[in-house]
Amino acid sequence: MELYKGIFEVYKGKEIIEYTLRNNNNMEVKILSLGGIIREIIYKGKNRVLGFDNIQSYVNSSTYMGAIVGRVAGRISKGKIEINKTIYELDKNEGITCLHGGNQGFSMKIWELADEIISEDSVEIVLKYISKDLESGFPGEMTIYVRYRLKNDDSLIIEYFGETDKDTIITLTNHSYFNLNDNHSEDILNHELVIDANQYIKLNENNIPIGIWNVENTPFDFRNSKVIEKDMDLAHEELMNSEGFDHPFILTKDNDISTTLSSKKSGVELSIETTEPVAILYCSNKIKENLYLSDGNKTFKYQGVCLETQWYPDAINQDFLPNNILRKGDQYYSRTIYRFENIMI
Repeated sequence: MELYKGIFEVYKGKEIIEYTLRNNNNMEVKILSLGGIIREIIYKGKNRVLGFDNIQSYVNSSTYMGAIVGRVAGRISKGKIEINKTIYELDKNEGITCLHGGNQGFSMKIWELADEIISEDSVEIVLKYISKDLESGFPGEMTIYVRYRLKNDDSLIIEYFGETDKDTIITLTNHSYFNLNDNHSEDILNHELVIDANQYIKLNENNIPIGIWNVENTPFDFRNSKVIEKDMDLAHEELMNSEGFDHPFILTKDNDISTTLSSKKSGVELSIETTEPVAILYCSNKIKENLYLSDGNKTFKYQGVCLETQWYPDAINQDFLPNNILRKGDQYYSRTIYRFENIMI
């Protein structure tokens, strides 16, 4: 097990550090101090996520590529919340909506190294960020820790910890774009996907939740393995506006593994376990195109698939969903495990 640190780039006068975690199978995970961005996951000699080789591309692209997303992942309708009868106006960075924490969410913050541990079985780092009261409009000063742990079984465990000095809301996730092919010039529409979900959250034209529906007899039924493009009918009313899948699935929690993604072209499979109740499936439908990735390929639609494990979206504003209020004195905790393996082709 090995850990390497180096200066990736200088941004706004501050050094952005890249941490490289390597296990005994030569699997590598490269993480930036800016946004806790996972820049690369090298498995069987190939990078399995989309990433850039310079900071400006991350800043300018608005893709949240590989980053920690918060203080609240997803959309908050009307850009406002009410807690303890106090209304808080949030950053509105998507029309009247607050998306992924606003203009200056966690994905654009510089995180400090809080700890590093190397053992026989794993290598890990812990990143820390203190979010001030009313940052992007959210109440409470929050201290956040995110732990990245790479194990010898080729799993990456991401754990999120948080505490606040005032009642607030929080939902953290990682926004990696997975492409399990050996070449990122190929799209992910032929990736096979399983999501252990009997229900999904229906969205309106602004991608705000309006109800819970069963997946049966809909394009959102991924209970049995199928390629992503199989039922992705862009004439379907729920897929037309988003130009593909960009929807929350309510996980059954009947199985440890909530999601499985695989590429028959490469023989690589990714399985995901999580403590969270929801997974957002997003297929880079509206990614900014023609940006150069670190491997020299340019970005294009459907090049990567995000599987964002998180709390119910816009829960604070939707009576039919359980809220995500973190009370003063309570601890926030979330864990997602990403495990890579070879499959028979």
